[in-house]
Amino acid sequence: MIKTFSEGILGSNTYLYFDEKSKEGMIVDCGNNPDDIFDFCNENGVNVRIIVLTHGHFDHAHFIENYKNKFSCAVTVCHEKEIPVLSDSMANVSMLFGYPEIYPNPDKTVAEGDILNVGNSNFEVLHTPGHTPGGICLYCEKEKIMFTGDTLFCGGRGRTDFKYGDESALISSLEKLINMDGEISFYSGHGMEGKIKYEKTTY
Repeated sequence: MIKTFSEGILGSNTYLYFDEKSKEGMIVDCGNNPDDIFDFCNENGVNVRIIVLTHGHFDHAHFIENYKNKFSCAVTVCHEKEIPVLSDSMANVSMLFGYPEIYPNPDKTVAEGDILNVGNSNFEVLHTPGHTPGGICLYCEKEKIMFTGDTLFCGGRGRTDFKYGDESALISSLEKLINMDGEISFYSGHGMEGKIKYEKTTY
């Protein structure tokens, strides 16, 4: 099951995915205040085991320490190439919005092809650089769902004009995603969910 929290910084989405049988959960991105998510998990018996940053921009990482405090047994995760973004207030764009911050390194780093297990579901890590060097998507083949961060939006895609942005890398990442199964439902860092098949003619 996916629960969406959509009132984050700059309109960012935070997602709670949980396996309804085992009640194991995963949080994707930390731009929303964790209190509502924490309350939902307590009310529904969800045990959050993993907290993933799809990338290190401040509208997705700002509350990471609060989440870590709230969900003290969860492991924080991001791509290995995202560490320089988290530790640089220009790269994580917090400086540009007047709130210069650096964010802690995750408990664990991941790379292309790694698997994150949540109950009976497996999420494959897809390295999708361009918006940032270590941007990732998380794909569950069994459920045909994917979390795309700021790589792919419904009818749009991430910017590349921030520090470490790379237009050619983003185009390659988008091609990688839109050539996947068209029936995949994707959940992006901003805006509504979409279907891969409807994005195939966009880029």
